[in-house]
Amino acid sequence: MPGKFSSIKLSRSSLKLFQDCPRCFWLDLHHKVRRPPGFPYTLSIAVDFLVKQEFDKYRRQGTLPPVLARHIKDATLYDGPELPQWRDNFKGVQHFDEDLNAMLYGAVDDVLKFADGSLAVIDYKSSGAREIKIYDDYQKQMDIYSYILARNGFQTHPEAYFVFYQVDKSGGGFQNALPFIEQLKAIKVDKSWVGDVFEQAVMVARRDTPPDLETPCEHCIYVQKAGAFMPALKNEGNAPIPSESEGLPTKSRSSRIAAASEPIVLAE
Repeated sequence: MPGKFSSIKLSRSSLKLFQDCPRCFWLDLHHKVRRPPGFPYTLSIAVDFLVKQEFDKYRRQGTLPPVLARHIKDATLYDGPELPQWRDNFKGVQHFDEDLNAMLYGAVDDVLKFADGSLAVIDYKSSGAREIKIYDDYQKQMDIYSYILARNGFQTHPEAYFVFYQVDKSGGGFQNALPFIEQLKAIKVDKSWVGDVFEQAVMVARRDTPPDLETPCEHCIYVQKAGAFMPALKNEGNAPIPSESEGLPTKSRSSRIAAASEPIVLAE
């Protein structure tokens, strides 16, 4: 039996970072060497806040907002007691894997409940682009949320939904108002990949050395060129990511988890 190991809390965005670059993921977790943050989308945050208020009004009425009602006939906005936590950025909907002693979580914007009892995640997106696109990150976002709901015992709908608020630039001027065009986009959910990637991320998080730089990553290359800023990184991460031959996913889970002394958290 292995010794006691630390608990790990990984957010949806940290799982994305692991998929982008396991080395960046490890550096962020162990040494707070983080990728430069993007500009804060304060307007998008404001739109999300206002849309939540509007959707909550319809929730209290027991009806669907028009943007949903035009396309969905057999569902209502979810009104379970868990919803406030699911929407909380620091809590979200959570799945704790006892074998891994690790949690995966993410905050949702809203949830639909269909007549058959299944739940579908709704995400609000605001955009000033001429064309609305469903990026790969958007797809993975919904896959992860649906996976976590399923691991909590909820039946999940085969689709998830994006409500896009696209700036309407046809008005000829600002006129102290910013008009939006509402669009509903549905995607098919694929939960099948999430469990394995979550497990792999936990294994890498518990390593004492960083994974090797196997694919081009501008941030990792910059960190290498910046010099030996920390003794732990002088080897430039020659230790490879655990391979299948090392037991990543074939051996028992408990035998693959290394001991560690302090809880590890990657926040949203």
